[in-house]
Amino acid sequence: MFNRIPILIRFSLIPLTLLCGCIEHTFNLTVFPEAEIEIVYNASGDVMDFKDDGQLMPDSTIWDLRTWTEKRNDETVHNVEARLRLADPLELDKQLNWQHTDEDTVHLQRSFAVEKHPNLLGAVWRFTGVMFSRDFNKIYGDIWDYVPAECKVLEDTKQMEKLTSGEIEMLEEKFSLGVIQWNIERFKKLFDRVWAAATIHIPALGDTSETVLSIARVGWMEDLHQYLNELEIGEPSVANLDWWSDLRPIFLGRLIDVTGPQTADLFGRIGDAIEHKYQISKDIEDDQYNFIVKMPGKTISSNGSPSEEGHIKWEFPGKELQNEDIIMTAKNFKLSTWRAVVLTFLIVLILNYIRRLLFRKRVRGVQNDSGN
Repeated sequence: MFNRIPILIRFSLIPLTLLCGCIEHTFNLTVFPEAEIEIVYNASGDVMDFKDDGQLMPDSTIWDLRTWTEKRNDETVHNVEARLRLADPLELDKQLNWQHTDEDTVHLQRSFAVEKHPNLLGAVWRFTGVMFSRDFNKIYGDIWDYVPAECKVLEDTKQMEKLTSGEIEMLEEKFSLGVIQWNIERFKKLFDRVWAAATIHIPALGDTSETVLSIARVGWMEDLHQYLNELEIGEPSVANLDWWSDLRPIFLGRLIDVTGPQTADLFGRIGDAIEHKYQISKDIEDDQYNFIVKMPGKTISSNGSPSEEGHIKWEFPGKELQNEDIIMTAKNFKLSTWRAVVLTFLIVLILNYIRRLLFRKRVRGVQNDSGN
């Protein structure tokens, strides 16, 4: 009935150096003085992870896209390289935001901008990049509200070395039971989320009587508990949290009696989208993101890490995107030689003019004193 996999691995609480299913993304942006931008995107990771619809790739009709696989340590690694050159910086956000909007779900979103602001001495270049949060805890609840705080020791390798195997096993069991309870609460809320989304497509559902709605909601809860009771979980530390595929026909079967087959089909598609959004939000926690930006001139401010080569780099794990926006900013100044020369020449002329005015005033003062 269920494919059993360790929850601790699924939620990546124990540091693993050889963790399958993660993708490393590298975005390399080079801004040229004439405002053209060259983008080179590289990604590498598990082949199966690239088949997940949540991992969006550039449009191959616009980007020069190349893919290949290679063997590393008895594993097959999938590689992607995509190149694009933009003549207009305003195209940057459009070409880097590969968001695909499906019914009732939102995929990974990001926003980018490169701006050039000329001044008397040259130009100020500004880069802004935003990777938007998945709001994981806000939407699905914080797992640590259900898992005992003592289990956080499982995140600390040094602390775990001080524990016996029996103590570690006990903590893993407590953690697993907490995550299962968290997932139960997530599915309890699914009914109301699906119903609320369905009323947007079929406003008449908003007129459903409270009695009928309560009956449908209670029925969903009963089906959920019956499903959980039938799970054959010999060890609490193993369970597959992707319950939707099993619960979907049960859920829709009951709703057909309440709403009819056509509306029930809409409920199914909305439920699929909600579950897909959850999978994306969960799966990106193992990914790694690297952004490398090089702009004309010298970096004068940035929240990234400037290098001697003149570029700025940001590195962060996908886990940070689950609950927080990632904001990247950098500002460079590029001195214009000819502007500096012209400005210096003008300053010299102005100073020379002022000097002459002062000299003439002084001469007149001397002449006036002589006349008296």
